[in-house]
Amino acid sequence: MGLVYNFALTLSTAGRRVLRQREGLRGYYEVSRHGMTPDQVEAAFDLSVRSAERAVQRQVSHHPLTQAQFDALVSYTHNLGAGGAMLVLRRIDCGDLDGAADAMLRNISAPVEGRLVPHAGLAGRRKEESAPFRD
Repeated sequence: MGLVYNFALTLSTAGRRVLRQREGLRGYYEVSRHGMTPDQVEAAFDLSVRSAERAVQRQVSHHPLTQAQFDALVSYTHNLGAGGAMLVLRRIDCGDLDGAADAMLRNISAPVEGRLVPHAGLAGRRKEESAPFRD
């Protein structure tokens, strides 16, 4: 087991607010799970955020993160899932922040009718998520 720098980090209040704006509770949960109460939607969102936090904590254990970097990675991981974010998380763990930011910026496609196509909204999101790794 390596160093565990980021184990105590959790998504900040500001990071949670940004993620809620990006994902919105009127997005994935209500579309995919009709009939959920607002409390159930909130609980599902909380579970999903916690899962993304744990993935970042587990995968980035050798490189300390700032709160802004952690928040950005949780947002990225929440959007892609732990498997989809793995390349970026590994690069950051190795200290390759520029490579990780570049990889984030390239991941702007979304599934449409069974194929991946560039998505304008993701380009802006990825620019915001990658910014803490450029500063």
